[in-house]
Amino acid sequence: MAQAARALDAFGSIAGHLESSLSRALNSMTGKEFTVLCERKPESVAMEDTFIWQQTLSCHPEPVLWMVAGKDLWTVAGRLTLAAVGIDSASDEDCRSTWQEIVGQTMGAFASGLTVDVQQEVTAAGGEELQSEPEGVSWMVFSARSEDGDTWFLKIGWAKAVSALYDTPPVEQKNPNHRDSNFSKTFDLLLDVSLPVSVSFGRTQLQIREVLKLNTGSIVELNRFVVEPVDVIVNDCVIARGEVVVVDGNYGVRITQLASREDRLRSGMGEQGSRIAGGAR
Repeated sequence: MAQAARALDAFGSIAGHLESSLSRALNSMTGKEFTVLCERKPESVAMEDTFIWQQTLSCHPEPVLWMVAGKDLWTVAGRLTLAAVGIDSASDEDCRSTWQEIVGQTMGAFASGLTVDVQQEVTAAGGEELQSEPEGVSWMVFSARSEDGDTWFLKIGWAKAVSALYDTPPVEQKNPNHRDSNFSKTFDLLLDVSLPVSVSFGRTQLQIREVLKLNTGSIVELNRFVVEPVDVIVNDCVIARGEVVVVDGNYGVRITQLASREDRLRSGMGEQGSRIAGGAR
């Protein structure tokens, strides 16, 4: 009975995170209100020209999550998203690419939800589009309802490895309000200090003659691919990396990876060395 109860709780948590993650991604990208619900019944739904996504999480080396959406859903989501940024005419390929971005945001948010539940870091390690549905997946039907009342259906399935995360007892964490007696009391004063936070999309070097040629419309190519995560920098140190998202019309960054202590020290020393070298010149 206890094992069955844990399995039911895991299912509810996983389905709930998928519901909230997909609805938030749709809302932020399209600017419309979407409600996503798990129908909680393993049924088959008729879908044409499907977009099949396979996701790997950092907690397991093999793919553990799959999402299948029909053309009716990915076309509507793509067109609404592009219309929100002023693009009224969108091809099927544009809509598919936009849907892939929505799915990527969904997977990142889903991994963050798992991280909170199981108290261990889980990230969306990698994903890819498939040409056909994988075999052996137990599908659950989800509905996506727009604010206008239109409803679309999609299928999502996950491996037992995802549910197994909830079988591991969470790591006991100390109360964040508790401090050792020898903890410096001056630390409380530092908590109110403001720090500059910036996001780096990439860097490059240009010769002076190239800089002088820059004008309106010029494009400067950076040293980072568009699919790579951006750096979150505090006081010239890279503290985290994440993916760019849109929240209520503003750019934001969803943290997907925290930099290790060694990485933070290395990036800080690198920035300091660059400034010293620049001053020496």
